[in-house]
Amino acid sequence: MTGPQPQSAVLGAAIGSAPVSKRAILAASLGTALEWYDVFLYLSFSLTIAKLFFPTADPWVSLLATVGAFGVSYVMKPLGALVLSSYADRVSRKSALTITLSLMALGISMTAFVPTYASIGAPATVIMIGARFIQGFSSGGEYGASTAFLVERAPEAHRGFYASFNISALGFSSVMAGLAGMAVGGLLTPEQVAGWGWRLPFIFGLTIIPASLYIRWSIPELDRPAHPPSRAPLREAAAGHKKLLGLGMGAFALVSVANYCLAFYLPTYAVHDLGLPPVGAFAGTLLIGGVQTVLSPVFGALSDRRGRVPVMMVAAFGLAAATIPAFLLVVGHPTVVALLLSQLVLGILVTAYQAPMPAFLCDLLPPALRATGVAIVHDFTATLVGGFTPFAVTLAIGLTGSNLIPGIYVALAAALSFGCMVALRAIARVR
Repeated sequence: MTGPQPQSAVLGAAIGSAPVSKRAILAASLGTALEWYDVFLYLSFSLTIAKLFFPTADPWVSLLATVGAFGVSYVMKPLGALVLSSYADRVSRKSALTITLSLMALGISMTAFVPTYASIGAPATVIMIGARFIQGFSSGGEYGASTAFLVERAPEAHRGFYASFNISALGFSSVMAGLAGMAVGGLLTPEQVAGWGWRLPFIFGLTIIPASLYIRWSIPELDRPAHPPSRAPLREAAAGHKKLLGLGMGAFALVSVANYCLAFYLPTYAVHDLGLPPVGAFAGTLLIGGVQTVLSPVFGALSDRRGRVPVMMVAAFGLAAATIPAFLLVVGHPTVVALLLSQLVLGILVTAYQAPMPAFLCDLLPPALRATGVAIVHDFTATLVGGFTPFAVTLAIGLTGSNLIPGIYVALAAALSFGCMVALRAIARVR
Protein backbone atom coordinates (compact mmCIF):
# COMPACT_ATOMS: atom_id res chain seq x y z
CA MET A 1 0.00 0.00 0.00
CA THR A 2 2.87 2.31 -0.70
CA GLY A 3 1.52 3.61 -4.00
CA PRO A 4 -1.63 3.68 -6.08
CA GLN A 5 -0.95 0.58 -8.16
CA PRO A 6 -0.03 -1.90 -5.38
CA GLN A 7 -2.83 -0.51 -3.26
CA SER A 8 -5.41 -1.06 -5.95
CA ALA A 9 -4.14 -4.53 -6.68
CA VAL A 10 -4.06 -5.65 -3.08
CA LEU A 11 -7.29 -4.18 -1.80
CA GLY A 12 -9.48 -4.82 -4.81
CA ALA A 13 -9.98 -1.47 -6.46
CA ALA A 14 -12.24 -1.42 -9.45
CA ILE A 15 -11.13 -2.33 -12.91
CA GLY A 16 -11.51 0.12 -15.82
CA SER A 17 -13.65 3.24 -15.27
CA ALA A 18 -15.45 5.66 -17.51
CA PRO A 19 -14.12 9.21 -17.79
CA VAL A 20 -15.40 11.49 -15.05
CA SER A 21 -17.30 14.63 -15.99
CA LYS A 22 -17.71 17.91 -14.15
CA ARG A 23 -21.45 17.27 -14.05
CA ALA A 24 -20.89 13.89 -12.38
CA ILE A 25 -18.66 15.50 -9.73
CA LEU A 26 -21.34 18.12 -9.13
CA ALA A 27 -24.08 15.49 -8.95
CA ALA A 28 -22.21 13.45 -6.34
CA SER A 29 -20.94 16.38 -4.31
CA LEU A 30 -24.12 18.45 -4.01
CA GLY A 31 -25.88 15.90 -1.83
CA THR A 32 -22.84 15.59 0.41
CA ALA A 33 -22.69 19.37 0.74
CA LEU A 34 -26.38 19.63 1.65
CA GLU A 35 -26.12 16.78 4.16
CA TRP A 36 -23.29 18.45 6.06
CA TYR A 37 -24.75 21.93 5.62
CA ASP A 38 -27.79 20.74 7.56
CA VAL A 39 -25.63 19.03 10.20
CA PHE A 40 -23.54 22.15 10.72
CA LEU A 41 -26.54 24.46 10.97
CA TYR A 42 -28.28 22.28 13.55
CA LEU A 43 -25.21 22.17 15.76
CA SER A 44 -24.35 25.83 15.18
CA PHE A 45 -27.80 26.96 16.28
CA SER A 46 -28.06 24.32 19.00
CA LEU A 47 -28.18 26.95 21.75
CA THR A 48 -31.18 28.59 20.08
CA ILE A 49 -32.85 25.27 19.22
CA ALA A 50 -32.38 24.14 22.82
CA LYS A 51 -34.40 27.10 24.09
CA LEU A 52 -37.13 26.80 21.45
CA PHE A 53 -37.68 23.03 21.30
CA PHE A 54 -36.10 21.49 24.43
CA PRO A 55 -36.91 24.03 27.18
CA THR A 56 -35.88 23.20 30.76
CA ALA A 57 -35.01 25.22 33.84
CA ASP A 58 -31.30 24.44 33.35
CA PRO A 59 -29.76 25.73 30.04
CA TRP A 60 -27.05 23.02 30.20
CA VAL A 61 -29.73 20.30 30.36
CA SER A 62 -31.53 21.88 27.39
CA LEU A 63 -28.30 21.89 25.41
CA LEU A 64 -27.65 18.26 26.34
CA ALA A 65 -31.15 17.36 25.14
CA THR A 66 -30.55 19.17 21.85
CA VAL A 67 -27.23 17.53 21.04
CA GLY A 68 -28.59 14.27 22.44
CA ALA A 69 -31.44 14.41 19.91
CA PHE A 70 -28.81 14.99 17.24
CA GLY A 71 -26.93 11.92 18.46
CA VAL A 72 -30.06 9.76 18.60
CA SER A 73 -30.78 10.64 14.98
CA TYR A 74 -27.54 8.85 14.14
CA VAL A 75 -29.17 5.59 15.17
CA MET A 76 -30.90 5.86 11.78
CA LYS A 77 -27.65 6.18 9.82
CA PRO A 78 -26.79 2.46 9.90
CA LEU A 79 -30.32 1.61 8.77
CA GLY A 80 -30.05 4.08 5.92
CA ALA A 81 -26.63 2.67 5.05
CA LEU A 82 -27.90 -0.90 4.96
CA VAL A 83 -31.05 -0.14 2.98
CA LEU A 84 -29.96 2.58 0.55
CA SER A 85 -26.35 1.55 -0.07
CA SER A 86 -27.37 -2.05 -0.59
CA TYR A 87 -29.89 -0.72 -3.12
CA ALA A 88 -27.09 1.26 -4.79
CA ASP A 89 -24.98 -1.90 -5.19
CA ARG A 90 -27.88 -4.09 -6.32
CA VAL A 91 -29.79 -1.68 -8.56
CA SER A 92 -28.39 1.77 -9.31
CA ARG A 93 -26.04 4.35 -7.79
CA LYS A 94 -27.96 7.16 -9.47
CA SER A 95 -31.37 6.05 -8.22
CA ALA A 96 -30.05 5.70 -4.68
CA LEU A 97 -28.61 9.22 -4.80
CA THR A 98 -31.94 10.63 -5.99
CA ILE A 99 -33.75 8.96 -3.08
CA THR A 100 -31.27 10.26 -0.48
CA LEU A 101 -31.56 13.83 -1.76
CA SER A 102 -35.37 13.70 -1.73
CA LEU A 103 -35.32 12.54 1.90
CA MET A 104 -32.88 15.33 2.79
CA ALA A 105 -35.36 17.84 1.35
CA LEU A 106 -38.09 16.47 3.62
CA GLY A 107 -35.89 16.58 6.74
CA ILE A 108 -34.66 20.13 6.10
CA SER A 109 -38.23 21.31 5.42
CA MET A 110 -39.42 19.90 8.75
CA THR A 111 -36.57 21.61 10.58
CA ALA A 112 -37.09 24.94 8.83
CA PHE A 113 -40.85 25.23 9.35
CA VAL A 114 -41.72 23.35 12.56
CA PRO A 115 -43.54 25.57 15.12
CA THR A 116 -41.79 26.06 18.44
CA TYR A 117 -42.55 24.41 21.77
CA ALA A 118 -44.17 27.65 22.95
CA SER A 119 -46.62 27.45 20.03
CA ILE A 120 -47.71 23.79 19.98
CA GLY A 121 -46.03 22.19 22.99
CA ALA A 122 -44.50 18.70 22.96
CA PRO A 123 -45.34 17.95 19.28
CA ALA A 124 -42.72 20.57 18.34
CA THR A 125 -40.04 18.52 20.08
CA VAL A 126 -41.31 15.31 18.45
CA ILE A 127 -41.29 16.87 14.96
CA MET A 128 -37.76 18.21 15.44
CA ILE A 129 -36.54 14.78 16.55
CA GLY A 130 -38.39 13.22 13.59
CA ALA A 131 -36.58 15.57 11.22
CA ARG A 132 -33.25 14.44 12.66
CA PHE A 133 -34.25 10.80 12.19
CA ILE A 134 -35.07 11.38 8.51
CA GLN A 135 -31.79 13.22 8.00
CA GLY A 136 -29.92 10.38 9.66
CA PHE A 137 -31.56 7.78 7.41
CA SER A 138 -30.93 9.74 4.20
CA SER A 139 -27.32 10.55 5.05
CA GLY A 140 -26.76 6.87 5.78
CA GLY A 141 -27.17 6.11 2.10
CA GLU A 142 -25.47 9.23 0.75
CA TYR A 143 -21.76 8.73 1.43
CA GLY A 144 -21.38 5.17 0.14
CA ALA A 145 -23.43 5.72 -3.01
CA SER A 146 -21.87 9.09 -3.89
CA THR A 147 -18.32 7.83 -3.28
CA ALA A 148 -18.87 4.76 -5.47
CA PHE A 149 -20.56 6.95 -8.08
CA LEU A 150 -17.48 9.20 -8.29
CA VAL A 151 -14.81 6.51 -8.13
CA GLU A 152 -16.37 4.42 -10.89
CA ARG A 153 -16.34 7.41 -13.23
CA ALA A 154 -12.73 8.41 -12.49
CA PRO A 155 -9.52 7.23 -14.20
CA GLU A 156 -7.92 4.55 -12.04
CA ALA A 157 -4.71 6.54 -11.52
CA HIS A 158 -6.63 9.62 -10.33
CA ARG A 159 -9.31 8.21 -8.07
CA GLY A 160 -7.93 9.89 -4.98
CA PHE A 161 -8.16 13.27 -6.69
CA TYR A 162 -11.71 12.87 -7.99
CA ALA A 163 -13.12 11.18 -4.88
CA SER A 164 -11.67 13.99 -2.72
CA PHE A 165 -14.26 16.35 -4.17
CA ASN A 166 -16.71 14.76 -1.72
CA ILE A 167 -14.51 16.20 1.04
CA SER A 168 -14.29 19.53 -0.76
CA ALA A 169 -18.08 19.53 -0.76
CA LEU A 170 -18.05 18.96 2.98
CA GLY A 171 -15.70 21.91 3.44
CA PHE A 172 -17.76 24.08 1.11
CA SER A 173 -20.88 23.30 3.14
CA SER A 174 -19.04 24.53 6.24
CA VAL A 175 -18.12 27.72 4.42
CA MET A 176 -21.70 28.33 3.30
CA ALA A 177 -23.15 27.49 6.70
CA GLY A 178 -20.49 29.58 8.42
CA LEU A 179 -21.31 32.58 6.23
CA ALA A 180 -25.02 32.07 6.89
CA GLY A 181 -24.39 31.86 10.64
CA MET A 182 -22.21 34.96 10.61
CA ALA A 183 -24.82 36.88 8.62
CA VAL A 184 -27.65 35.84 10.92
CA GLY A 185 -25.64 36.51 14.08
CA GLY A 186 -24.15 39.77 12.81
CA LEU A 187 -27.18 41.39 11.17
CA LEU A 188 -30.00 40.34 13.49
CA THR A 189 -30.63 40.94 17.15
CA PRO A 190 -30.70 37.94 19.54
CA GLU A 191 -34.49 38.29 19.70
CA GLN A 192 -34.78 38.20 15.90
CA VAL A 193 -32.48 35.17 15.70
CA ALA A 194 -34.60 33.30 18.25
CA GLY A 195 -37.85 34.43 16.66
CA TRP A 196 -37.23 33.60 12.99
CA GLY A 197 -33.64 34.31 11.93
CA TRP A 198 -32.29 30.84 12.73
CA ARG A 199 -34.69 29.37 10.15
CA LEU A 200 -33.33 31.41 7.21
CA PRO A 201 -30.17 29.32 6.54
CA PHE A 202 -32.25 26.11 6.45
CA ILE A 203 -34.68 27.70 4.00
CA PHE A 204 -31.74 28.77 1.84
CA GLY A 205 -30.59 25.13 1.73
CA LEU A 206 -34.02 24.11 0.44
CA THR A 207 -33.71 26.44 -2.54
CA ILE A 208 -30.75 24.42 -3.85
CA ILE A 209 -32.48 21.03 -3.79
CA PRO A 210 -34.62 21.24 -6.99
CA ALA A 211 -31.57 21.98 -9.15
CA SER A 212 -29.60 19.29 -7.32
CA LEU A 213 -32.30 16.70 -7.96
CA TYR A 214 -32.38 17.59 -11.66
CA ILE A 215 -28.61 17.29 -12.00
CA ARG A 216 -28.59 13.86 -10.33
CA TRP A 217 -31.55 12.65 -12.36
CA SER A 218 -29.99 13.79 -15.66
CA ILE A 219 -26.63 12.00 -15.22
CA PRO A 220 -26.65 8.82 -17.35
CA GLU A 221 -25.84 5.46 -15.85
CA LEU A 222 -22.55 3.87 -16.89
CA ASP A 223 -23.04 2.19 -20.26
CA ARG A 224 -21.28 -1.01 -19.22
CA PRO A 225 -20.90 -1.62 -15.49
CA ALA A 226 -17.35 -2.61 -14.59
CA HIS A 227 -18.65 -5.38 -12.34
CA PRO A 228 -21.68 -7.67 -12.07
CA PRO A 229 -24.03 -6.55 -9.28
CA SER A 230 -24.20 -8.53 -6.07
CA ARG A 231 -27.53 -10.05 -5.08
CA ALA A 232 -26.75 -9.75 -1.37
CA PRO A 233 -24.03 -7.12 -0.91
CA LEU A 234 -24.69 -6.67 2.80
CA ARG A 235 -24.36 -10.37 3.58
CA GLU A 236 -21.27 -10.76 1.41
CA ALA A 237 -19.52 -7.73 2.91
CA ALA A 238 -20.29 -8.73 6.50
CA ALA A 239 -19.41 -12.39 6.03
CA GLY A 240 -16.26 -12.10 3.95
CA HIS A 241 -14.59 -8.85 5.01
CA LYS A 242 -15.13 -8.42 8.75
CA LYS A 243 -11.52 -7.61 9.58
CA LEU A 244 -11.14 -5.00 6.87
CA LEU A 245 -14.46 -3.40 7.81
CA GLY A 246 -13.49 -3.31 11.50
CA LEU A 247 -10.12 -1.74 10.83
CA GLY A 248 -11.73 0.63 8.33
CA MET A 249 -14.12 1.81 11.05
CA GLY A 250 -11.19 2.39 13.38
CA ALA A 251 -9.41 4.37 10.66
CA PHE A 252 -12.54 6.43 10.05
CA ALA A 253 -13.03 7.26 13.74
CA LEU A 254 -10.64 10.20 13.45
CA VAL A 255 -12.67 11.69 10.60
CA SER A 256 -15.91 11.55 12.60
CA VAL A 257 -14.45 12.93 15.81
CA ALA A 258 -12.38 15.66 14.14
CA ASN A 259 -15.25 16.94 12.01
CA TYR A 260 -17.59 17.29 14.95
CA CYS A 261 -15.05 18.66 17.44
CA LEU A 262 -13.16 20.99 15.12
CA ALA A 263 -15.84 22.13 12.70
CA PHE A 264 -19.50 21.42 13.34
CA TYR A 265 -19.61 21.77 17.13
CA LEU A 266 -17.03 24.55 17.25
CA PRO A 267 -19.40 27.56 17.28
CA THR A 268 -21.37 26.16 20.23
CA TYR A 269 -18.15 25.30 22.08
CA ALA A 270 -16.52 28.66 21.36
CA VAL A 271 -19.55 30.67 22.51
CA HIS A 272 -20.77 28.50 25.38
CA ASP A 273 -17.44 27.39 26.89
CA LEU A 274 -14.84 29.95 25.75
CA GLY A 275 -17.05 33.04 25.83
CA LEU A 276 -16.13 34.16 22.30
CA PRO A 277 -18.50 36.25 20.16
CA PRO A 278 -20.69 34.26 17.72
CA VAL A 279 -19.20 35.96 14.65
CA GLY A 280 -15.67 34.98 15.71
CA ALA A 281 -16.79 31.42 16.44
CA PHE A 282 -18.34 31.07 12.99
CA ALA A 283 -15.15 32.50 11.48
CA GLY A 284 -13.23 29.53 12.90
CA THR A 285 -15.51 27.07 11.16
CA LEU A 286 -15.37 29.19 8.01
CA LEU A 287 -11.58 28.89 8.04
CA ILE A 288 -11.45 25.12 8.44
CA GLY A 289 -14.15 24.75 5.78
CA GLY A 290 -12.10 26.88 3.39
CA VAL A 291 -9.04 24.74 4.04
CA GLN A 292 -11.02 21.57 3.28
CA THR A 293 -12.54 23.08 0.14
CA VAL A 294 -9.22 24.19 -1.36
CA LEU A 295 -6.76 21.56 -0.14
CA SER A 296 -8.81 18.36 -0.41
CA PRO A 297 -8.06 17.89 -4.14
CA VAL A 298 -4.38 18.64 -3.41
CA PHE A 299 -4.10 15.89 -0.81
CA GLY A 300 -6.29 13.58 -2.90
CA ALA A 301 -3.91 13.96 -5.82
CA LEU A 302 -0.94 13.45 -3.49
CA SER A 303 -2.45 10.14 -2.38
CA ASP A 304 -2.61 9.06 -6.04
CA ARG A 305 1.13 9.64 -6.35
CA ARG A 306 2.41 8.59 -2.91
CA GLY A 307 -0.26 6.14 -1.76
CA ARG A 308 -3.26 6.68 0.47
CA VAL A 309 -1.87 5.09 3.62
CA PRO A 310 1.44 7.02 3.88
CA VAL A 311 -0.33 10.37 3.47
CA MET A 312 -3.00 9.46 6.01
CA MET A 313 -0.55 8.05 8.56
CA VAL A 314 1.54 11.24 8.58
CA ALA A 315 -1.62 13.32 9.07
CA ALA A 316 -2.94 11.08 11.88
CA PHE A 317 0.38 11.23 13.70
CA GLY A 318 0.40 15.01 13.35
CA LEU A 319 -3.10 15.32 14.82
CA ALA A 320 -2.24 13.03 17.74
CA ALA A 321 0.74 15.26 18.54
CA ALA A 322 -0.65 18.73 17.80
CA THR A 323 -4.30 18.80 18.89
CA ILE A 324 -3.85 19.13 22.66
CA PRO A 325 -1.20 21.90 22.33
CA ALA A 326 -3.52 23.74 19.94
CA PHE A 327 -6.38 23.61 22.43
CA LEU A 328 -4.05 24.65 25.25
CA LEU A 329 -3.36 27.79 23.23
CA VAL A 330 -7.05 28.53 22.72
CA VAL A 331 -8.10 27.75 26.31
CA GLY A 332 -5.17 29.74 27.74
CA HIS A 333 -5.78 32.68 25.41
CA PRO A 334 -9.49 32.54 24.45
CA THR A 335 -9.34 35.02 21.60
CA VAL A 336 -10.56 34.85 18.04
CA VAL A 337 -6.95 35.11 16.78
CA ALA A 338 -5.86 32.09 18.85
CA LEU A 339 -8.92 30.16 17.69
CA LEU A 340 -8.20 30.89 14.02
CA LEU A 341 -4.52 29.97 14.34
CA SER A 342 -5.32 26.61 15.93
CA GLN A 343 -8.05 25.93 13.36
CA LEU A 344 -5.66 26.63 10.49
CA VAL A 345 -3.04 24.13 11.70
CA LEU A 346 -5.52 21.43 12.68
CA GLY A 347 -7.62 22.02 9.57
CA ILE A 348 -4.67 21.29 7.28
CA LEU A 349 -3.89 18.05 9.14
CA VAL A 350 -7.54 16.93 9.16
CA THR A 351 -7.83 17.61 5.44
CA ALA A 352 -4.65 15.66 4.70
CA TYR A 353 -6.13 12.67 6.53
CA GLN A 354 -9.68 12.98 5.25
CA ALA A 355 -9.17 13.82 1.57
CA PRO A 356 -7.76 10.38 0.58
CA MET A 357 -10.39 8.59 2.71
CA PRO A 358 -13.16 8.11 0.09
CA ALA A 359 -10.82 6.45 -2.41
CA PHE A 360 -9.12 4.52 0.40
CA LEU A 361 -12.45 3.05 1.53
CA CYS A 362 -13.30 2.09 -2.04
CA ASP A 363 -9.97 0.24 -2.22
CA LEU A 364 -10.91 -1.96 0.73
CA LEU A 365 -13.62 -4.05 -0.92
CA PRO A 366 -14.48 -5.49 -4.36
CA PRO A 367 -16.46 -3.20 -6.70
CA ALA A 368 -19.72 -5.14 -6.34
CA LEU A 369 -19.70 -4.42 -2.59
CA ARG A 370 -18.28 -0.91 -2.79
CA ALA A 371 -21.25 1.29 -1.86
CA THR A 372 -22.33 -1.08 0.92
CA GLY A 373 -18.83 -1.47 2.38
CA VAL A 374 -18.10 2.25 2.33
CA ALA A 375 -21.46 2.98 3.93
CA ILE A 376 -20.91 0.40 6.70
CA VAL A 377 -17.56 1.93 7.60
CA HIS A 378 -18.75 5.53 7.33
CA ASP A 379 -22.16 5.32 8.93
CA PHE A 380 -21.61 2.76 11.67
CA THR A 381 -18.56 4.77 12.75
CA ALA A 382 -20.53 7.99 12.56
CA THR A 383 -23.23 6.44 14.75
CA LEU A 384 -20.95 4.84 17.33
CA VAL A 385 -18.43 7.69 17.50
CA GLY A 386 -19.32 10.85 15.60
CA GLY A 387 -23.01 11.41 16.27
CA PHE A 388 -22.62 11.38 20.04
CA THR A 389 -19.40 13.40 20.06
CA PRO A 390 -21.19 16.73 20.75
CA PHE A 391 -23.13 15.08 23.59
CA ALA A 392 -20.01 13.42 25.03
CA VAL A 393 -17.97 16.63 24.81
CA THR A 394 -20.74 18.74 26.36
CA LEU A 395 -21.24 16.22 29.17
CA ALA A 396 -17.50 15.84 29.86
CA ILE A 397 -16.91 19.60 29.97
CA GLY A 398 -19.85 20.03 32.34
CA LEU A 399 -18.66 17.24 34.64
CA THR A 400 -14.95 18.08 34.67
CA GLY A 401 -14.95 21.81 34.05
CA SER A 402 -12.08 21.34 31.57
CA ASN A 403 -12.29 23.10 28.21
CA LEU A 404 -9.47 20.88 26.92
CA ILE A 405 -11.90 17.97 26.46
CA PRO A 406 -12.35 18.43 22.66
CA GLY A 407 -8.57 18.41 22.11
CA ILE A 408 -8.12 15.28 24.22
CA TYR A 409 -10.97 13.58 22.38
CA VAL A 410 -9.45 14.30 18.95
CA ALA A 411 -5.95 13.26 20.05
CA LEU A 412 -7.22 9.89 21.32
CA ALA A 413 -9.14 9.31 18.09
CA ALA A 414 -6.00 10.16 16.08
CA ALA A 415 -3.96 7.60 18.04
CA LEU A 416 -6.62 4.92 17.45
CA SER A 417 -6.87 5.62 13.72
CA PHE A 418 -3.08 5.69 13.34
CA GLY A 419 -2.92 2.20 14.86
CA CYS A 420 -5.62 0.92 12.49
CA MET A 421 -3.79 2.36 9.48
CA VAL A 422 -0.61 0.55 10.58
CA ALA A 423 -2.60 -2.71 10.76
CA LEU A 424 -4.15 -2.15 7.34
CA ARG A 425 -0.71 -1.50 5.83
CA ALA A 426 0.55 -4.74 7.36
CA ILE A 427 -2.38 -6.67 5.83
CA ALA A 428 -1.63 -5.18 2.43
CA ARG A 429 2.04 -6.17 2.63
CA VAL A 430 1.20 -9.74 3.63
CA ARG A 431 -1.24 -10.08 0.72
